[in-house]
Order: sequence, then structure tokens, then C-alpha cells
Amino acid sequence: MPAFMSIEIKKLAMYPFLSSTREFVRGLNISVEELLTDIAYEKARTFGIERLENAFMKGDVADRKLISEVDFLAEILSYPIARMIATCVQDRYFIKRYALGEAVHASKHLSKESKDFLVFVGKDLGLDVTDDGNTLKLHFIDYLRYAPTRYKKWKLVNRTLEGGWVSLSKEDFTRIIQEVVMKKISNELEGRSCEELVMDTFGREIERFKGMVLAHKKRIERQPVGKISITKLPPCMRMILSAIQSGENVPHMGRFAFVAFLNALGISRGEMLKLFSTAPDFDEERTIYQIDHITGRISSTKYAPPGCDKMKTYGLCPSDRIDNICKRVRNPVSYYYIRLKGEKT
Repeated sequence: MPAFMSIEIKKLAMYPFLSSTREFVRGLNISVEELLTDIAYEKARTFGIERLENAFMKGDVADRKLISEVDFLAEILSYPIARMIATCVQDRYFIKRYALGEAVHASKHLSKESKDFLVFVGKDLGLDVTDDGNTLKLHFIDYLRYAPTRYKKWKLVNRTLEGGWVSLSKEDFTRIIQEVVMKKISNELEGRSCEELVMDTFGREIERFKGMVLAHKKRIERQPVGKISITKLPPCMRMILSAIQSGENVPHMGRFAFVAFLNALGISRGEMLKLFSTAPDFDEERTIYQIDHITGRISSTKYAPPGCDKMKTYGLCPSDRIDNICKRVRNPVSYYYIRLKGEKT
């Protein structure tokens, strides 16, 4: 779109994931070594660390006070620095949390932009989107790929679909862009190897971030849910919970089994949400829908938790963690009540 072919430096700093920003950085001809060691880019390195701290602690990389062109340049360069450091932390949860922080931050700013600019950003991210003058139109394939369609508002049947195009408000399209940015950053960083120079330069900060992640996970493990103790959960449920909280892809049956298990133990929806909220990409509305469906609030069926045989069939029974109690029970709920009575494995 011609109107945005030359974006001002302030916008580039606001949306560092755009191809225009990448081209701008490439045109600076700054080597990785210069970026990581030259005193001229000290502020960029400081901003990069701040991005990661804010993303992990607050779920948003946050704004910094930017006044001069030098400040905007530092903000732009802080993005690749933060990505390199995040890679070296080598933790899936940390990367997911960082990706979400970037996406949420971008979404907050995009909500104030014009429809033309939203279309420009969407196309830049690879979305098939257009503006017909009244509403934004997104091709249904992209809609199904990125829209949170697991709950009512976002199901395709509840959207206006015409000729393969889904009509969206600015607000809803911005929400989809947030999902695209989060997945894009997460996918780009997962599996990348840490560069030695990054480790040498930010070794202390990387170890600090690793410590923050470890402390967070230990705090979760010790956290009681109502009257439920996580330490007494059967191995299968602890494995599912750990995967959810680490941001790993948990199959539908895993989430189903976990919610049905908690419901059988009398855990309230609010207490379940507290558990799921520790996931790096927690979506409250989607999670409430899933919980309410499984527990019978919005469906005609209140589902019972799968027994041990079904858990094995679904591939949800960690055979290497089976203990003596597992060998005696037929249902994860029974395991929990035995542990509750204080019997040792």
C-alpha cells in the first residue's frame, strides 16, 4: 500500500516485527558484534533486557520514554537483541511469554490505528485481508488458522461469511493480528540455537532469566488450588498441568481429561482458571468456554474423567512415572484420594 511504503521511525519502533522495520535495520549495516558490544548501542541493549523483563512479569513488553531519534533507534534495535537473548534462555515457556508480550503490546497500539494501516500490517504478516469500505474482510482460511474459534463469538457459523470472506470489525481484526504476531515470533525463536557471542555478552542476564523461570515453575508446583494439592496429583495429571503451564501443545483430550478430573474433585471454575492462567499464552475467554462445556454449564452433559485405561489409549499416561498407587487404581481420581489419606508410593 503506497501510503505506508515509507514509515516514520516512530512507527517502525512501535511495530518492530514489520518487514519495513527489518529493511530499515538491514540498511544500517550494523554487525551483530557491533550491536552486542559497541558502546553506541548500550541503550538498545538496556531496552532489550527491559522488553524481556516486562513481557515475563507483566505480559507486555511495555513502552519506554522515547524522545529523540536516537531513542527510537535504540527501541528498534532492542527488538532483535531481545529475540537473541530469549533464544539463549532456552525455555519454551519463556519464549511463549515473550512472544505474547510483543503481541499484546502491538495490539494495544494497533487498536488506535486506521483501518488502512491495519490492512497494511495484516498483508505484511501474510494475511489475505481487504477493506470494502464498511468492514474488514479476511479470507476464511486465514480466519480459521488464527481466530480463537473454540468459543461461541469466534465460531465461523456466528460470522458473516460471503464469497469466502469473513467480515470483521477493527477490534476483532486487531485481536487476530495479535495471535499472528505471537505465533510468528514463537515459531521463529523455538528451536534456534544460542549464539556464543550473545551468551558471552548477556550471560548474567540469561542466567537471571533462567532463575526467574525456575522460581516461577517451583511456585506453581507448590501452589494449592482450593483444597487440592498439586503434589498429590497423579503422574498423568501433573504431566498435563506441567505441559499447559509451559506453553506446550496439549492435545484436546489432555485438556478435557484435566478439566473433568478437577471437576470431579469439586474444583470451581475460578480455581481452574487460576491454574490455566499460569500458561504463557493464557486466553481467559477461550478457557472459560472450554471449562463450561466440559463441566456441563453450557452443554447437556457433565463429563466424567477418563479412567486409567482410556488415559493410556489417549497416550496421556506417562509410563516412566507410574508408581505403586498407579498400579492399584483404575481412575486418576482414586489415585488422588489415596494420596490425600497420606499413603506413600
